[in-house]
Amino acid sequence: MGLVLAAALTATGCGGSGGDAQAKDGQRPSPSPTGAPGGTPGPSPSGTPTPAPTGDVAPCTTAVTRATVGEDPEGDLMLTVTNTGTAPCVALGAPRLRFGSARTVTTAVAGTKPDAPVTLAPGGSAYAGILTAWEPDDFVTVRRVSLSFAADARGRVTAGPWATVALPRDTEYEETDAEVTYWQGSREDAHADG
Repeated sequence: MGLVLAAALTATGCGGSGGDAQAKDGQRPSPSPTGAPGGTPGPSPSGTPTPAPTGDVAPCTTAVTRATVGEDPEGDLMLTVTNTGTAPCVALGAPRLRFGSARTVTTAVAGTKPDAPVTLAPGGSAYAGILTAWEPDDFVTVRRVSLSFAADARGRVTAGPWATVALPRDTEYEETDAEVTYWQGSREDAHADG
């Protein structure tokens, strides 16, 4: 429990500057017992696998977070999620976003992947910058975005349900140009310049 709390505090900027010595030495903390071979997460009470990519810290989901999208003076839009649960959660990869009625997930901005996933302590937040269109010429106007979290670092699997989040204004969105940064621990790191 102490290692999990230390990792959460370090990732949210509340811990000491030393970081996790085991991670720096290339050693991985021992996974918690799951009853499955090779440290694979065991089934949840509902019988479905529960990913646990960072020890005992579960991936964030829309069920334990509150999301808002606001204007970003240094970019386009800023997505903020806050952990409303009672336990830490980890925001893996980039947000899984779908604008309006789009069926595809918005592309992650290359080069914005942090050194380690952002762990949100209860009440902590993570951020992602959103670019909706580079040079809108074949765009649609949208007022909301659908959000879910990634269940693994590759971001190809969804963790938990999708949620609808209102945009701060009518937004011109172009599917081929829209991008979102990986989850970041601060607004400053999450700016998406367009």
